[in-house]
Amino acid sequence: MRVLRADAPVDVGGPKQRALLTLFLARPNQVLTAGWLAETLWDGRPPASAHVTLRTYVTGLRRALEPGRGRRAHSDLLRGHPGGYEFHVDPDAIDAVRFDRLTAAAADADPAEAERVFAEALALWHGDPLASAAGLAALRPDVTRLTEARLAAVEGRHAAAVAAGRHESVLPELHQHVAAHPQRERARATLMLALYRAGRQTAALEAYAAGHRLLTTEFGVEPGPELRALHEQVLTHTVPVARQALFGRAVELARLTALLDDATHGQGRVVTIVGEAGIGKTGLASAVRDLARARGVPVVWARCPDLGRTPPFWLWNQVVRALSTPDEEAPALAVFAEDRPAGATDAATRFRTYDAVAALVREAAAPTGLVLVLDDLHAADPDSLLLLRYLAPTLATARVLVVATSRPYDHLPAVVAAVADLVRVPGGTQLRPAGLDAEAVAALVRTVTGAPPPPGLVDRLVARTGGNPFFITEVLAADRTGTALPPGVRDAIRAHLDTLPGPARACLDLLAVAGGELTPALFDDPGHLTEAFTANLVTEVGHGAVRFRHPLFAEVVYAALPPARRAALHARLADRAGLTSAERAHHHDRAGHAEEHLSWTLRAADDATRRLAYEDAVSHLDRAADRLARLGDAEGELEVQLLRMSLLQVTAGIGSDEVAAAATRARALLPQAGPDVDQRPALWALGEVACNHADFALADDLAAMLCAATGDATGLVAVGGHYLRGVVAYFTGRLAAAESFLGTASDMLAEAGPVPPARTPTLTVHHFRALVRSLRGDRTGATADLARVRAAMDPHGRANAALFAGWVALQERDADAGLVAGARCHAVGVDENMPHFVHTGTFFTEWAAVRRGDRGRLTAMRVAGDGVYRLGLRSTRTVTASAMADAYLAAGDTATATRLADEALTWAGTTGEQVLAAELHRIRGVATRDTADLRAATDLAEAQGARLLSARVAADLNRISTAAG
Repeated sequence: MRVLRADAPVDVGGPKQRALLTLFLARPNQVLTAGWLAETLWDGRPPASAHVTLRTYVTGLRRALEPGRGRRAHSDLLRGHPGGYEFHVDPDAIDAVRFDRLTAAAADADPAEAERVFAEALALWHGDPLASAAGLAALRPDVTRLTEARLAAVEGRHAAAVAAGRHESVLPELHQHVAAHPQRERARATLMLALYRAGRQTAALEAYAAGHRLLTTEFGVEPGPELRALHEQVLTHTVPVARQALFGRAVELARLTALLDDATHGQGRVVTIVGEAGIGKTGLASAVRDLARARGVPVVWARCPDLGRTPPFWLWNQVVRALSTPDEEAPALAVFAEDRPAGATDAATRFRTYDAVAALVREAAAPTGLVLVLDDLHAADPDSLLLLRYLAPTLATARVLVVATSRPYDHLPAVVAAVADLVRVPGGTQLRPAGLDAEAVAALVRTVTGAPPPPGLVDRLVARTGGNPFFITEVLAADRTGTALPPGVRDAIRAHLDTLPGPARACLDLLAVAGGELTPALFDDPGHLTEAFTANLVTEVGHGAVRFRHPLFAEVVYAALPPARRAALHARLADRAGLTSAERAHHHDRAGHAEEHLSWTLRAADDATRRLAYEDAVSHLDRAADRLARLGDAEGELEVQLLRMSLLQVTAGIGSDEVAAAATRARALLPQAGPDVDQRPALWALGEVACNHADFALADDLAAMLCAATGDATGLVAVGGHYLRGVVAYFTGRLAAAESFLGTASDMLAEAGPVPPARTPTLTVHHFRALVRSLRGDRTGATADLARVRAAMDPHGRANAALFAGWVALQERDADAGLVAGARCHAVGVDENMPHFVHTGTFFTEWAAVRRGDRGRLTAMRVAGDGVYRLGLRSTRTVTASAMADAYLAAGDTATATRLADEALTWAGTTGEQVLAAELHRIRGVATRDTADLRAATDLAEAQGARLLSARVAADLNRISTAAG
């Protein structure tokens, strides 16, 4: 027994006290006399002190279950009554009651829902029933009932799973259950049914034989009638077909139901359901059949086997035999007899036959109506189609619904003519069910797997299968991730492909190798695609391009190609015009052209960078780096790693592990690249990474080397050197030097002219100078710099403009500006998938909310502040820490403000990030009323030239002095 309060376990005392609670729970909301409780609790032998002890146990239970109740307050849960007690509780709070309610609901649900509800009920069980008092004689019937109910629920869940078509997945559990309870006939019947539906008739018969031996040998009885009947059905292959649920077909079912209503009221209807294999045509026809039978309307089902040419009138042979009686004498129907006589086949005879069939159908339909299902009409013989064309117009006033199913038939002139006539007759219509939408696919996945679909699975299945229910079911049966190519689907598609002539199949081979869509110009003779269109294998997309109707078709065609032909087709496509760089790189790779693959991969990365598709560019550079590493080309790989580093700062975050790993690899490649390699780009990129990781000494050394470099035609290397020195000077608190370096970089940048947007230092020169000017008290200059960088039009530039506006707002304690910057930074980060900007924007927003008086956001601000550094950034910690400490100080939490300032000052001492050390001393001094800390803040701010901070400290000193005086 488990007792929970707010999901936390409650100790309800020793064994007797727990047994007493079990008695109350077994009889909830009933008054139980003290005498009965004593007799039951001590199993008919209560001691003389039983009633006193019982009251002690009741008091203990009240104390455990209602800890907040006053000593003299009445208990709402364990109520006292004259001569007894009542455990007053919501029945649903007791697992056993909830279990009974759930199993009752499952009994009336459809199979998929029943399986889910049975599983929910069984999840309530933990150990044996009423274990705390199972030895008490009074509870033995309850234990027996609950034990049986649990087994029945297990078997109900198994039966529901099999009924829902999940016989394969539930078989292991069924075997275990039957082995543990071999005498339970319902469980054995479900096992037999599951085995049979899994195609294992012999195993199903063996399961029956084992049960028969057990029952006759050990119990001396024969199996029950239901088990014997199922055995006979398995033996004779007459087991009822499992009815599969139809998902996403509400519109089609409503239309078919309306047609059935019309037909049974004397308005004959003909409907043709057209769609690709597996789309659910037969499922819809089966639904009409079941509905008709439920209304007492007879159904005749005739099918055309798709096995080549069938005998004349094959469809109508099945219909006539189902509707005729042996003693009927109808000479015109002799053509349908088993021992049909030879005779005239002139037109008059044929039309008498047609008329006789029409009369037979109308006569059979007259009493209660009739449904004729003509399945796979595309495979019908010409005579059957002609008879159908004759019959359809004669049914306008008959109580008949004709349901014909067909695959796409545009390549079959006889079927085209027949369906055209069916649509033209009064009451004729056509349905073309499309692929299932995402909602319907999710429902199908839940039914097949018994669990909600994991993230991404539904979208993946829709994309691969086009929503085809058969394909989805087969894919899930092969692999629950939805990525496998199941044999059933593969074989079905191959059979479809094998009907195409060689030239058409060659076109499909090329299309499969292309991996997407192709324009007609890329085929040798696009005219051969006609057969593929007719077979419903391909479809046209924008501008005349062609693609497979489902990606699964492409997978099957591609997998069937011999390796040599596959490589040859890739090589052929790689040289065709009209492909992107990325497509050419892919085809050269698959063709085995290593040099061309590398060249086009680098070009694809460059194209992606120009399009600002940085994630795509990084993926191309990853492949290029891997290829160069295998070739041992250190110079080429170094260049690629530097490009990766630059882009990863945008996509993964400027201090991320991915950037650090790329920097480590680049440093390892530098000595291998040789003396003739220009190392200045590497110095620049590695200097950036060193700044982001708060390694300011290394960054300054690298920057000095860049400043001294010569022979740079663009001038950007020198800009990078002065920029990096300015950044280092800012972080280390040398503000005058920082402004000088950044001013030089700004001037040189103006002379260099336009630069690529992906080169981040060219965009952040003015950003950092805004930070420096802000601290030096030059608000006008800082504002001008920020206005200048807001003109940047690329996403990274826009994000950086918002980012640095937020940093300036932090320094100046401008909550309104911080709120605006936070929203912009977060929005651009989300739109362009740049995590660092998302995290930092969130921090700005939470900090601004706190500074504007919302103390309830303090915790969210701390969490967001931690998020800024989640991707590995090490620098700027003193900036965020000082802002948070000041926010806590403004909120009146001096203890937290002091602790944050202490931690940040320790960090500043360790890394040399001194830029806001004066601010941290100020905050700690105000929080602790320590004027020594405030004087240290004054001295440090003056030494750094941080006039913004000097004024802030002076104001605090004046306020404290005034308050003390």
